[in-house]
Amino acid sequence: MKIKKSFYILTILMLISSKSYALNMSNHVIEHFKRTICQCCEDALKINGEYKNNGNDLLDTGVVFSKLKQECSIKVAADISQDEFQQIINNEIGRSSTARRVFNQANFIFDSNKITVNGLINLKRVPGNPFALFSTDEFSPYSATISISISGSIINLSIIDGNINGQEMTPELKKVFLDWLNPLWDFSKLGFHCEIKEYRISPMGLRVVGTVF
Repeated sequence: MKIKKSFYILTILMLISSKSYALNMSNHVIEHFKRTICQCCEDALKINGEYKNNGNDLLDTGVVFSKLKQECSIKVAADISQDEFQQIINNEIGRSSTARRVFNQANFIFDSNKITVNGLINLKRVPGNPFALFSTDEFSPYSATISISISGSIINLSIIDGNINGQEMTPELKKVFLDWLNPLWDFSKLGFHCEIKEYRISPMGLRVVGTVF
């Protein structure tokens, strides 16, 4: 089965999501990824689009991951506007209580192949606690320009420049954050083929094209 349709896939959005922790390939994350693939395929089969040999009997028997893996090759195309991306980030931040958040705000502005993000951060709560000497639980204003790179199966974030509390981030401080956040995603740990063929960041939004299986 080959599907070519623009639709939203949450796990793709996670690739550059500024969550309160770096993504890891735990069993919980992988199972969520599988469920999302099945849900997206089921939704795509129910609407008009470009299909070829799509095996509509899947809707009768149920879209099951093991069956998809055996019988299908899926192409995913996702177009996400800046506003839609921002809403997802806001929802993710809101999932945790304020007292547990690393980021209390993360506002994104898309540019050509880079993203500016600004908001509020609690340095004390950065995982690994490299700022253990900070006794305050108050949030500090921050701003950073970031880029995303893909090397094989690994997706990494780079900090072009940034500041916290109006002070420029030193190379050492950038390393602290990059060691925490990277890799954002490593597809080789999924146990099945998954690859991003193309991605583009522009003021219009985010465009991602990939294959599964």
